[in-house]
Amino acid sequence: MLLKRNFLRFIATFLVFVLVSVSLISPSYAKSEKEFEITAVNGVEVLANNDQEIRLKTEIEGLVGILVQDKETLKTTFSTYEKAETAPVSLMSIESTDSKQVEHYEVTIDDYSTENGVTVTYEDQKTGQTATISKDDTIIRPMVVILAPLVQIVGAKLIEALLLIAAVVMINNIEFAKTDEIAMNLRNKREYDHYYAKIMQGDVWIGPAISLSTAVNRLKSFNGDSDVTGRDVWSTTLSGAAKVAQRAGGGKEPVGPEISKPGLGFGYYYHYHIWDRSGGHSFF
Repeated sequence: MLLKRNFLRFIATFLVFVLVSVSLISPSYAKSEKEFEITAVNGVEVLANNDQEIRLKTEIEGLVGILVQDKETLKTTFSTYEKAETAPVSLMSIESTDSKQVEHYEVTIDDYSTENGVTVTYEDQKTGQTATISKDDTIIRPMVVILAPLVQIVGAKLIEALLLIAAVVMINNIEFAKTDEIAMNLRNKREYDHYYAKIMQGDVWIGPAISLSTAVNRLKSFNGDSDVTGRDVWSTTLSGAAKVAQRAGGGKEPVGPEISKPGLGFGYYYHYHIWDRSGGHSFF
């Protein structure tokens, strides 16, 4: 009887300890999630990331750049100014202090590749002249406006940071969204089975819907679509992704499903490959 009473007392004490522990842990857990909110990435400060806009800022060798993406229109603008002893707190104060040092550009992301990064077109908002810049010299278009090398570096750094934290971007006027943002919605709707996919900044982005034949051609080799470069596709189902890889491989059994780094969460998704691992990824 004494043993039973002591056991019950132990259980009661243990339950009290658990309840106290949970009450102490829960607030700190909520706080820790808030602390993980991105405020800087690769030397770029995130000034705002809300329902209206993403606003990024960086400074390189005294040149300050601010990039703003309007989340409703996806329009992206880029402004630069030379850092003074008393730095302006906003673009409005920049304009009121020394407008000659301020340059404003509208930015269009033309392409992205893991090897060459982003290809960007800058349009001077004062003159309307444009310049297209890429790390790959072979695809630089004739430049009407010569951007200062430092301006190019600052702009490229901000664009790379934008791709890390944005949920939706425009690539060559085509909308791409990160997989974790829209995958469930597309699976539930099932209006289309296959979509363009691009790997950008270590994540998978889903683009416009495509037919099965286009998905097959895209997976096995570049299909000549200059609007959406790359060889990756995304399907709403496992069976759909397997079908694309099997047909692209001439009917042979595809490799997969597999995931590059299991358990790491966003940015890594299950996919198939053509039987000999040629071509791209057939994500799902």
